[in-house]
Order: sequence, then C-alpha cells, then structure tokens
Amino acid sequence: MGRGTEQFIKKKIKSVRSTMHITNAMEMVATAKLNKLKRMVKNFYDYEHEFSNLFERVLSAVEGFTSDLIYKEEPKHVILVVISGDMGLCGSYNNDVIDQGYKSAEKLGDKFAGFYAVGTRVKARMAFDKKRVRYSKYNIYSMPSYDDAQSFANELAKIYLEKNVDSIKIVHGYPKNSLIQMVKVEDFLPIKPIKRSENSVYDYEPEPEELLKAILPQYLGTKMYRIMLESRVAEQNARQNAMRNATENAKDLVKDLTLRYNKARQAYITQEIIEVTNGSEALKD
Repeated sequence: MGRGTEQFIKKKIKSVRSTMHITNAMEMVATAKLNKLKRMVKNFYDYEHEFSNLFERVLSAVEGFTSDLIYKEEPKHVILVVISGDMGLCGSYNNDVIDQGYKSAEKLGDKFAGFYAVGTRVKARMAFDKKRVRYSKYNIYSMPSYDDAQSFANELAKIYLEKNVDSIKIVHGYPKNSLIQMVKVEDFLPIKPIKRSENSVYDYEPEPEELLKAILPQYLGTKMYRIMLESRVAEQNARQNAMRNATENAKDLVKDLTLRYNKARQAYITQEIIEVTNGSEALKD
C-alpha cells in the first residue's frame, strides 16, 4: 500500500463525516417538528373524542334524518385517498402507505373507482406504476392546520355529493409508538347511522335536525384534522428514526475506515523502514 491508498481512505472518511453531520442535523430538525406535533396531537385528541361523542349523540337522537352523507346502502364505487409525505428520507414509510393503498384497491375488486393521491411521493409513485389516479394534491401542508383539514374535508364531501363515488376511504400513516409506524384504512364517507339509545335522553336547543346540519361539516373537518396530524407524526417519527440510524451507521463506517487508514499508514511506514534497512545493508556490502 502506498500514499495513494491513504489519501483515498482519508477523503472517504471526510466525506462520511460530512454526511454524518447532515443526517445528525436532519434528525434534530425532525425531533423539533415531532415534539411540536406531539403537543398538538395531545391537545387535540381530547377535543376530537368529546366532539365525536357529541356528534354521535345528536345523530342517534334524530330518527329518519335524511342526508346524502349518511350511509344508506352497500357502496358500489369506492375511491381511496392515499396520504403520503411530500419529502423522502423517512425510511420505508411512504412506500408502506402506498403499498397498503394498492392492497386495499386489489381487495375492493370491481368496487374500486380510483385513487386520490395526496402528497408528492404517492403522486410520483402512482404515475410511475400507471395507476388510476382521478384526483391529486401535494404540498397541502407542512404543519397541519384545522383550516387546511376543513377545506380538504369539504372537497371530499363535494366529490361524494356529485355522485361520482358512493364511498370514500382514507389510507394514512398512524404512529403506534415512536419506533413503529402503522398504516390505517378508515371510512370517511358516508357516515354510518347510530341506533338511538333509550337510556340517554337529552333536550336539544335548537332541534337535533338543525343542530346536526350545523355540526356535520365540522365533524368531517375534525376527523380529517386528526388524520392529517397522525400522518404527519408517523412521517416525522419515521424520518427521525431513519436519520438516527444513518448517523449511527456513518459513525460505524468512520471507525472502520479509520482502522483501515491506520493499517495502511502502518504498512507504508513498515515498507519504508524495510527499504531503508535494505539500502543500509547494501551499502555495507
């Protein structure tokens, strides 16, 4: 081994260390965003739980309520809304969500009416795979807001009311914990009716029908906001883990390369000593 090998390994160590600094910085950014999202989720879950209970209570109190958004019969045309991230570097998260969307479409069979691709990654992947994408949207949020969620929920309700489809399901990421990210498929529209409970009687002002009409859009917006929060938390969890693993792998690679560099340097020094010794012996002879 000569100086060329040492210089090559030295440059490689410098390159890996530079990459390690980048992945470490990205992990810190993901951690900061994740902490903010977790606070948002924690505060919102309680509200969403109470509001959902209120909506279900009002819905169960209305007998014979007619709305195109209420479930009436078995759906025959189902559209799948697949929500991925707009950025990569989050391990297999985006592909896991998209693959689950493909599996759900295959399971629906003849009932499948197309995809609604939400996110740059899912849009690009489905275009490459030549899937049936009826609608698409990307860069809709970096940090979820209720206004964005309400707007998107209203758009989906409009698509549903136009009679193009009679069911909308959403495929999205869900954080089981900080290390494991799951993919969930849940019904968004139509809303399934709830049987009236005889044990709970409430007085409503205004009448339950008027109250239900008023809170129905808000219920869909609240549900969509929860889905967007869960998706974003799962994505940032995956990105944080991916960047942490990349940083640890870079550290291990630097250690391995440093060992190889020291061995190459020692071999070069040993070779020079041998050459000097041989030259000295030749001069004595």
